Amino acid sequence: MALHYTSSYHIPKPLFLTKSKHYRINALWVFVILVTQSVLLNAQQAKSEYESTEIIADSLQHIQERYDMMGGILSLACKNESVQFFPIGLADYDAKDPISPDTPYRIASISKMVTALGVLKLVETQELALDTPIEHYLGFPIRNPTHPELPITTRQLLSHQSSLRDGAAYNQFLNLSYSSEIPPPLSELLQPNGEYYSDELFVEQAPGSWFQYSNLGFGILGTLIEKISEEAFDVFIKREIFDPIGIQAGFSSYTSGYEELPATLYRKLDNQWTPQADRRPSQEELQSRPLDSPRYPQPRAEELIGVNAIPYGPQGGLPISARDLMTLLEHMQSAISQKNTPEGWLNAETIAQMMEIQWHADSQRGDAYGGLFRAWGLGVHILTGEPGLDVMLEKSHTMFGHSGLAYGLVSSAYFDPERGVRVSFITNGIGMAFSVDERSAFYSVEKDIFELAEGIIKKIGC
Repeated sequence: MALHYTSSYHIPKPLFLTKSKHYRINALWVFVILVTQSVLLNAQQAKSEYESTEIIADSLQHIQERYDMMGGILSLACKNESVQFFPIGLADYDAKDPISPDTPYRIASISKMVTALGVLKLVETQELALDTPIEHYLGFPIRNPTHPELPITTRQLLSHQSSLRDGAAYNQFLNLSYSSEIPPPLSELLQPNGEYYSDELFVEQAPGSWFQYSNLGFGILGTLIEKISEEAFDVFIKREIFDPIGIQAGFSSYTSGYEELPATLYRKLDNQWTPQADRRPSQEELQSRPLDSPRYPQPRAEELIGVNAIPYGPQGGLPISARDLMTLLEHMQSAISQKNTPEGWLNAETIAQMMEIQWHADSQRGDAYGGLFRAWGLGVHILTGEPGLDVMLEKSHTMFGHSGLAYGLVSSAYFDPERGVRVSFITNGIGMAFSVDERSAFYSVEKDIFELAEGIIKKIGC
């Protein structure tokens, strides 16, 4: 039988009841009514949340089908609320392992933001100065051959204004760095008499006068961290950046704390899903692998530290889970909006310094990468919300973070300190070429995900 009540419901007082007993019975009925109201309200909320979850799941599935997506995960949070994770698809096609918030991904260029945090830690401890020529620390000169009188600084490397660029010479050196038992020294790439040197490593514009996105620049920054700290890059980042905020990620298998292997990264070639990186071994391969088989990268002898840190991937090789990525965004956002950071981590002032604009497309020259890059801080991509260009969330005019693209993976991780919003999206591959449309310079699959995220954020009132 349904229970009907109003706020003015009254129980008549029997003639034989005392005044105190009358109050007790009235109180009991009020309690019953309040409990019933609460139960009904909770039931309505639970139904609403279930329906919302179903709608989100359906929307994600439509996006997955539209782009033939192998797997992915949308993560978002509003202010101090818990992170919501929306995984879909597979981490590995053969093993049929599902994506989860704890699945690590080789996150591509979002790694650069972490490398920048390591560099700024050294700035904070006054072991490194942003405007001192990097050759002062590395021990050999790095000069643009068109402008040999101008040194290159750490600030210019962090903001992609060093005049360095990627190309065939860098790609060859990158492959050698990964495949050689002893990686070649960076000096052999960057000095005119070096074995791998080429003038094509530099644009014709002077350092500090042109924005040119550069992976090589962050390989140099990783090596710079080693040279100054006298520690391996992965060890320094683990202790100074990850451990203080409880992140399991690491730039090597020796410093990573994940039990799960990274997601396999795919492209669909000739209508077949083809692993491009981090292929997960089968059970048979795992069982036949020697217990003492080497891991990558190999620990290096002390004399090799500070020579070439590229094998650790400071430019794009960090495996990190969606959960840990959102933790990183949370602490960076908190540093800006609440002016506090965990003990042992970077100071809030240092994080704020990273967000200061070093280059802006409206007032300075450079390659804006189709309009996606309109402003840059110290290792941080700054979204300006320019319509049709660097738009992630329609209601967010300024966001900070980074994106990534490699081996079929696409990743994005940004926060808006004014709204208190944090959003990341990662996919380990789609079954077609990535493309853009008139809505944004982000890829269409990302923009579809971001529009879904904006709808969820609006629903939760952020």
